[in-house]
Amino acid sequence: MNPLLSASLLTAFTLSVHAASTVSQTFVIGTQVPDNSAIGLSETRQISSSITSISEVEVQLVLSGGWAGDLYAYVTHGSGFSVLLNRPGRSLASVAGSGVSSLSATFSDTASSDVHTAIPATGPVSGFFQPDGREIDPDLSYDTSPRSAMLSSFVGLDANGDWTLFVADVSSGDTMTLESWSLSITGVPEPSTATLIAGATLLLLRRRRPATP
Repeated sequence: MNPLLSASLLTAFTLSVHAASTVSQTFVIGTQVPDNSAIGLSETRQISSSITSISEVEVQLVLSGGWAGDLYAYVTHGSGFSVLLNRPGRSLASVAGSGVSSLSATFSDTASSDVHTAIPATGPVSGFFQPDGREIDPDLSYDTSPRSAMLSSFVGLDANGDWTLFVADVSSGDTMTLESWSLSITGVPEPSTATLIAGATLLLLRRRRPATP
């Protein structure tokens, strides 16, 4: 391939990468989640950005104290809904769930492990996890429950507007404090990126065309 053409294609794809924008915000809360209460703790924050079509969302929760296996947490925005925690660690063999007392978890659909089954029995714990995804009554949530409420539910939505985090402690005996939560939202590349790539491809085809006698 012509070196100049190779450089043109590389530039087009590099521009494609940079055209995808990401907005990240952290919200400091420092509020205790009510113990054994379905009312829970609800936090709504507004995002204002240039992202009109979401390609990926990550959510981080930082919680301290208490018992992680008591928690039920989800995030909503528009028609999107994702269950981040639903009694993590809970199984038929361990109905109390995980006893982790401090949790700093970043949730991403592309992480390697499900938080429900990967969370250890005791903590503190930090790391990347897939969201729990179990859209089911917390009293019925086990490791074998089906998963459907993932962060992919936000793909294609406009990032702007209200994002709501809900956290509830659904069992008595321990309390946790929601220290903070964060959103990282990546947008779909702008249409102009496709034009750049198409132009580079056209250039490739024209360069390869045999000369007319």
